[in-house]
Amino acid sequence: MNEQRFPTTSASDASEHSRQAPHGHQADLQDGLDFVNTLELERGDPVDRLASPATALHWLREHGFLHDQTMERLATQFADDEEVGQRALGRIRRVRGAMREVLDATVERRPPDGQALERVNRALRTPYTYELVPAPDGVSLDHRHDGDPIDGALARLAESVAREVSQGEPERLRICANEECRWVFNDTSPTGRRKWCDMSTCGNRAKAARHRERRKSETADPPDGVAAAG
Repeated sequence: MNEQRFPTTSASDASEHSRQAPHGHQADLQDGLDFVNTLELERGDPVDRLASPATALHWLREHGFLHDQTMERLATQFADDEEVGQRALGRIRRVRGAMREVLDATVERRPPDGQALERVNRALRTPYTYELVPAPDGVSLDHRHDGDPIDGALARLAESVAREVSQGEPERLRICANEECRWVFNDTSPTGRRKWCDMSTCGNRAKAARHRERRKSETADPPDGVAAAG
């Protein structure tokens, strides 16, 4: 689509999600889906919202998966050594692609590609440690990195999808029916029969397209012989 889109929730829902986000601790399903959807389609053409190492770092920071100091250190490192930054970006994109394949396979009710599954499993093995720390109202759950912070971020994002497809409600996962969109989303509707990632965009466009097709068929010339028979 032409406009850059954000999670498939209303503005108020997105604001509420930001207030409730775990700030770098355990990722939730929406975090994982937002990450996968950073590679999206605009009128059928792929557009990568993680276009550079810098934009990838900013995305991870804005979604609470890198601390400010860590992002600044990595940004400086990547600016000083472009090859290191490109390798990190490639790693991020490969995990994202593998997560997408796992989600696609779940929606399509088929086994995922073996290489994609192994890549997600490797991401899940990255060590990071949860720990309780003092907080103004008692204690809070925090974490420390025992390795590369990008790998730690990818581990949490991969975990959010792995948790849903294995223990959550995988039957609620959907791929937008708009062939020029194909966003992955979680269907939270009461009926569980949503087809579009967002009714105000893809849904309305599909309705408009159906209306145009009906109008065309109603105004089409009658088949040969019909007019003569009349």
